[in-house]
Amino acid sequence: MAIVRATKFQTGVHVNEEDLLPSDLRCPLCFDADERRSVLLLQAQPDVHLLRCCKCGGYSASRLPTVETLSRYYGGYYRLSDHTVTCDNPRAFAKHVLNYAGPFLNERSIAILDFGGGGGDLSKVIAGLLLAKGSSNVHVDVVDYNGDLARTESPAITVEPHKTLTEVKGRQFNLVLASAVLEHIRFPRQVLIDLLLSVKPGGVFYARTPSVAPIMRILKFLGLSYDFTFPGHIHDLGQAFWEQVPRAVESETGPLRMISSRPSIVETSFSHNAIRTVAAYALKAPWYFWGSRYRLVGGWEVVIGRPPAMCALPGEPV
Repeated sequence: MAIVRATKFQTGVHVNEEDLLPSDLRCPLCFDADERRSVLLLQAQPDVHLLRCCKCGGYSASRLPTVETLSRYYGGYYRLSDHTVTCDNPRAFAKHVLNYAGPFLNERSIAILDFGGGGGDLSKVIAGLLLAKGSSNVHVDVVDYNGDLARTESPAITVEPHKTLTEVKGRQFNLVLASAVLEHIRFPRQVLIDLLLSVKPGGVFYARTPSVAPIMRILKFLGLSYDFTFPGHIHDLGQAFWEQVPRAVESETGPLRMISSRPSIVETSFSHNAIRTVAAYALKAPWYFWGSRYRLVGGWEVVIGRPPAMCALPGEPV
């Protein structure tokens, strides 16, 4: 049987019974206890299903890996790449993020929180672009178990590594990045709330996650096996999940505003993988005509802002 991979940057592995937590009826995303419907089987013996939560709209594995399982899995996470961004072209990715977040980053001194950012490659490229736009200095806090930070050649860019979000608790940032990371966290709700609380008034939060469940169902019908990359990917978070987030967490974070919600950037490039790149663009394109009625997008990204500076979008009357 042919196997389609979810991403060129990861592969899944078979997980044994002793490497999994017991089954839990509650959704690990929103903790709702209503029955979740199985979309398909991620692995057999032991069986792990991909379940959909009707309350939050997210998909999660029916059995979650233990901490030890994840530690082994991520031991060599970045070894096959010369950069720590799950995108072929970090500079193009940085420009893409700034297309949506840039209009809200107008202060001379900018603070960035890069959660799960590996060596901080993406945030440092963004910092360089902000300096070119007129910022005087950019400080980047990178939260990741990977302590090998890429070097920065500009004295106006400072980078500080951290192992956990606790180390930056209480601080606020102009830009908070969570690119291709929340889908790996077993219980991400509180992490998401903490990240949103870290956005200063007028600042923005950027997230990118896989949204492949609808594609997986079609491929299964066609007799193709799809590598969800479990236990690396535990959740699948698309448009239905993200567009309920500001309302769902507002009581804990304060007012939030959805600035952009759209299919995510294509992570490969024509020069590195032309066939995969063409296929990704072709899959995403119909969404721009059909909107939420079309779900075969492969990934989703959002920019969420915090008032009061967000009371009007740039160019809108206040």
